[in-house]
Amino acid sequence: MGVMSRRVVPACGNLCFFCPSMRARSRQPVKRYKKLLADILKDAEPNDRKLGKLCDYASKNPLRIPKVTNQLEQRCYKDLRNENFGSLKVVLCIYGKLLSSCKEQM
Repeated sequence: MGVMSRRVVPACGNLCFFCPSMRARSRQPVKRYKKLLADILKDAEPNDRKLGKLCDYASKNPLRIPKVTNQLEQRCYKDLRNENFGSLKVVLCIYGKLLSSCKEQM
């Protein structure tokens, strides 16, 4: 038998509509910076429009900058280990754009 990934019955034992454990997965918040990074990194060459969106997002949400840079750092180490230098070039380009556009927040 397979293992269920999430509980079906909430802790209270009732199946009510307003229970948080019964909500659809799509109602959970999406980390926007992860989506923006994934869109940029899937291409071989960085797209200036997508880079601009990420830089605007980072400048408007300065508390997210450490999370964005942490994600980029992990991706950089992964690409170095796998010798994926094309993707590494894109990561470094993103770093450069973030540094130039968000100097005050960093």
